[in-house]
Amino acid sequence: MSTDVELITDEKAIATLREVATERPEYVYSAPSHMQEDPDEDDGSCFYVHRDEDGSIVSAGCAVGVALHRLGVPLESLARHEGATAWALVGRLFPNLSNRTRDRFNDMQMRQDLGDSWGLAYAKATGETI
Repeated sequence: MSTDVELITDEKAIATLREVATERPEYVYSAPSHMQEDPDEDDGSCFYVHRDEDGSIVSAGCAVGVALHRLGVPLESLARHEGATAWALVGRLFPNLSNRTRDRFNDMQMRQDLGDSWGLAYAKATGETI
C-alpha cells in the first residue's frame, strides 16, 4: 500500500480520521501490554503500529495510526516514526496538509493518550460530534 501524497487533501485526511472514530466511538485505546515499558502502569502511551511479542508488525494501533494507514501509509513506514508527535508525523508524510489538519490529528492523539474514547477525542479535536 502506498499513496500519492498530492491526492490527500485536508478534507480527505479529516474524513478518514472521522471514519476511524465513527467506527469505534466508545473505544478507549490501550497498547498491548508487551509493548509497554511497564505493563503494570497505564502511562497513556500509544503506538502507531502494534507488534506481536516477537516484534513482527501486526496492525495499525492508535486512531492516528489507523487513519494514516488507511490514507495509504505502509505500516513499516509508520513503525519507523514511533515516538514522533502526530503533528510532526502528518507533516512529514503529507507536507501539503495544512497546519490546521496537523493540529486536529495531534489534538486527537493527545486526547486519546489522556484516556478519551476515539469518538470523544475526535469531537474535542475537531469540534464535530459523531
